[in-house]
Amino acid sequence: MFKHLLMVVLIFVFGVSLMAQEVDASKAKNWSLSGRVQLQHLYDNSIDADAVENNNGFRMRRTRLQVKAKLTDWVSGKIQIEIRDNNPALKDAEAKVKLFDNYALRLGQFKVPVWREELRSSGSLYLVERSHAAEFLVDNYLSARHIGLELSGSYKNGIGFAVNYSNGTGEGGREDAGRTRYTKVNDTTFVSLDEVNNGKLYTARINIPIKKIAEIGLSVSLNQLGNEIAEYGIDNKGNVYVIAPDFGLYFPFGLDVEGGVAIGAISKDLIGSAEDEKFNLFDVTAQWKKALDKPIENLGGLDAFGFAGGISYIEPDTETDDNEMLVFRFGPVIYFGKQFRFQVNGEVEQSSAPGSDDVLKIRSQFTLNL
Repeated sequence: MFKHLLMVVLIFVFGVSLMAQEVDASKAKNWSLSGRVQLQHLYDNSIDADAVENNNGFRMRRTRLQVKAKLTDWVSGKIQIEIRDNNPALKDAEAKVKLFDNYALRLGQFKVPVWREELRSSGSLYLVERSHAAEFLVDNYLSARHIGLELSGSYKNGIGFAVNYSNGTGEGGREDAGRTRYTKVNDTTFVSLDEVNNGKLYTARINIPIKKIAEIGLSVSLNQLGNEIAEYGIDNKGNVYVIAPDFGLYFPFGLDVEGGVAIGAISKDLIGSAEDEKFNLFDVTAQWKKALDKPIENLGGLDAFGFAGGISYIEPDTETDDNEMLVFRFGPVIYFGKQFRFQVNGEVEQSSAPGSDDVLKIRSQFTLNL
């Protein structure tokens, strides 16, 4: 059933007519199908029940299908699509070529090597969502998925590295020759599409294991955003960059801790300010997990439970007073085997802005990894 569903989705997304083409899985040495279903409920106490916006309800957070194939001993590939909210979108589309013994070339659309939490799969996050720090980097086109090329390597001692060159326009962001850099509002007003330009995103990462329980990493990212279009009086070309060390601790008694710090800046030319905006980010997240002696059959095979918590600090501009935010997230998780779990998170957002109130959100999610 899952294979048939995948074929239907691929036909819909890519417009491939299987009536005229033969699907031949034998072209690959081996291939696999997988997917993810996440049902999420969110309650937000900052929104009144009779307000214009809803303050609670369900949504399909992720509905993903993925195909992986190993074509030869040196060439493999992956395609992942998202069909959440009945809006199909391409997530990953990559080819990987093995070079020598320790190196590989990746090409296509995939995550650039920035921020440990961002690189962790959504199917194995410690908390329901990634942190506000991770979201800040994504919003500024410094991490997550982009279209480009990447050279990576790994060694017997576990040290790994990756260097990436991409469009820097985000997921699905075309930046090829002839692509328009602006949108026309009227005959006299033109708005720059800041992420669409001749500039590119440069990212790199190194990860170093320390014995069996610890890892330290360092990511750097530089993106050239904004545009200079003299014909329409547009000139906001500038850079945004970040330097982000991170760590991971993985203890044998079921406790994992991951965290990172990000220090960067947004060019004054890009945002039209007198000075560059320098930002600071911090996040640390931990999860403890305890397996039961045997599954509880009357409770769906529940076989483990745990608790996770994290704290994030976001300072978008170090020269501006009272713009910082602290976010606390915490809650239990229960497991029904390795592929199915249920999480509940309380999220408290504390803004330093004068007169602002704390915001409480209760976010729960079922995750099924197919």
